[in-house]
Amino acid sequence: LAAVHQAFRQFADSFDRKNGGFGSAPKFPTPHSLIFLMEYGARQKRPEALAMAETTLVQMYRGGIFDHIGGGFSRYSTDGQWLVPHFEKMLYDNSLLVMAYIKAYGRTGRKMYGCVAGKILEYVRQELTDSQGGFYCGQDADSGGAEGSYYLFTKEEVIRLLGREDGPEFCRLYGITETGNFEEKNIPNRIGQAEGGWRNGDSRLKALSQYRKARMQLLLDNKILLSWNGWAILAFAAAAQVFDSRRCLEAAVNT
Repeated sequence: LAAVHQAFRQFADSFDRKNGGFGSAPKFPTPHSLIFLMEYGARQKRPEALAMAETTLVQMYRGGIFDHIGGGFSRYSTDGQWLVPHFEKMLYDNSLLVMAYIKAYGRTGRKMYGCVAGKILEYVRQELTDSQGGFYCGQDADSGGAEGSYYLFTKEEVIRLLGREDGPEFCRLYGITETGNFEEKNIPNRIGQAEGGWRNGDSRLKALSQYRKARMQLLLDNKILLSWNGWAILAFAAAAQVFDSRRCLEAAVNT
């Protein structure tokens, strides 16, 4: 038990109260640490432990490390506020993050956490699922000869695609500007936003996703690893139980 208390103190000492996460950049999601803090807070009656996990989960979702168009998290953030990721997406990260967001949803009842878990699972279904039921390892960071170019937009592109009404709305809600936030282009993000974003399955988000895929393709790591698929099975099974989702249950059973 002493080691458990010491672990909590170490997290508390390195916690970034403004941006969430621990220590300085680069910042990794480390969902297993967030799950530990939620369990520790509940068992030891330390609400500050849950608060650290919640702040981190919210800020990660708001940042560019989360793909607000296609779902799923990149591996880590190169800065302290989760804006600019290393754009590689991995199955094991996303599976464990589903479990962290589902636990937060169970502890707090906040719908946002369930929504994020759903977006991650939909990403895994759409992009990483093999025809025989297994899951691929991930998608590469490089596309079109440069890291992250698949995910970047100019303001002009967004307005041309979505129109003069929906285009400016997306730009306002997702931090898209003329000057850009990364190499003169934009990583969509929700940092500092009080207004709600577009919902899961919104046809306008689907249009942006289809446009990205038409522009260029991401390289796929199509190995199917037993241990990583084990995490994915756990994630889909947990989602099936919490959300009473037959679709998630079938994905776990098929794998």
